[in-house]
Amino acid sequence: MSRLEISCRNFRRLKDFSWAPGAVSLIVGPNGAGKTTTLDLLRFLRGTFISGHEDGLHAAHGGDHFPTRGSSDDLVIFEVRVDDVRWRLLLPMSAAGLKGRYGEELYCGDRLILRAAAYSETWTLEGKTQPFDDVRCCARVLWDRGGSDWMRPLFQALYDLRTYDFWLHTVREGTTREDAVKFLHGTGRNLWAVLANWKQAPLRYRGQFEWVMQHARIAFPDLIQTIEFDRNEAYVFPPGATDPADGLPPRRQADGLLTGLLQLTAVAGAKPRSILAFDEMENQLHPHAIRSILASMRAMARERDLTVVLTTHSPLVMNEFDQEPGQIWVLDAEADKCPMPLDQLKKPEWLAMFPLGELYDRMKFGAPPVPEATPSDEKSNS
Repeated sequence: MSRLEISCRNFRRLKDFSWAPGAVSLIVGPNGAGKTTTLDLLRFLRGTFISGHEDGLHAAHGGDHFPTRGSSDDLVIFEVRVDDVRWRLLLPMSAAGLKGRYGEELYCGDRLILRAAAYSETWTLEGKTQPFDDVRCCARVLWDRGGSDWMRPLFQALYDLRTYDFWLHTVREGTTREDAVKFLHGTGRNLWAVLANWKQAPLRYRGQFEWVMQHARIAFPDLIQTIEFDRNEAYVFPPGATDPADGLPPRRQADGLLTGLLQLTAVAGAKPRSILAFDEMENQLHPHAIRSILASMRAMARERDLTVVLTTHSPLVMNEFDQEPGQIWVLDAEADKCPMPLDQLKKPEWLAMFPLGELYDRMKFGAPPVPEATPSDEKSNS
C-alpha cells in the first residue's frame, strides 16, 4: 500500500490537521469537531486534481465558502503526500470565497518541481515560466503532458479515492438507467445499474455481484436472497421466494437493507490499494448488520489492500475496534493539532480494561467541552 498522508491548516474547524489513515480506520469526536469536514477535505483534493479547483470547491460541500480558523489574511493550506510525491495548495480565502489565484507546489522527494505563488499570473516548472490553464491545476497539467511517471502514486491515489454520502430517496427509485455502471457514485444513485452490470458479466467483474449478495444475506438474513432486473427495474427477493410476485421494488425495502447494499457495493467495486470513506456508516443499521458489514469491509480491505475510513458516533462501532485502538482517530476542534490515535491519547493498558465504546459514551475521549458551572447552577445543586 502506498503511504498516504493528508494535512490542512485553517480549513473550517480544522486548525492544524495531519493524518495518515490505514486499513479500516474510525474518525470520532464531538459534534462540530470536523468529522464531515475531513471527508470534505478528501473530496476537495480529489476534485481539484481531477477536474480543477471549481469542481473541488463544489465537491467539498460548501462551494466557495471555506471559513477559516485564523484571521482573514491567513491562507487555507492543503497538502497530500503519497510515498515521495508531495502536492501543496495555498488558497487565499475570505467569507465571500476565493480572493484570487491560488498557490500550488509539487515536490518529488525534497526537489521542488513546480511552483505557483498565490495571486501570481504564471507558474514555474523546474525554473521555466508557464502559462496557467483555464481549468486544470498545474500538477494535472504536468501529468497530462506525459513523461512524469514518478507522479503515478499521487495520481492513482486521488483518482481512485471515493467518498460516500448516500441519497436513499434516489436509490428507492430502483431504475438501472445509468451510464456509469462500473463503480458506485458517491451518492449511490446508480446502485441498481452497477449491480445489474456486475450480475450480467460475473467473470469480467470478478464475481462482485455474488460477493455483495453473500455478505448481504449474512447482514440481513430475513430480508434478501437475491436481486433480479427486468426492463430497467430492480426487484429484491427475500429468502424462500418461489413466486415472481415475491420480488419487491426498492421503494418497498427497509432503509437499513438499502444502506447495507450501498456500503457493500462500494467496497466490492473498490480498486486495489484505493481509499474509501463513509460518513456515519451505522445510520439505519441494526447492531447485527453493523458487525457483519464491518467484518466484510475488513475482509475486502485485507484482500485488496484498501484504506477504509469511517466517521462515527456509535459506541457499538467503536467496540469493534477494542483490539485496534490505534485505528481510532480522535478529533478535538480546540486542540492545536489533530487527529490523535486513541492509543497515543490514552494509555493502551488502561484502554484494554474497558470496551472502547463504553469509554466514549462516558466521555473519556472525543467528548464536547463541559461548560463551567454558573453561580446559579452551584446554588441549585446545593
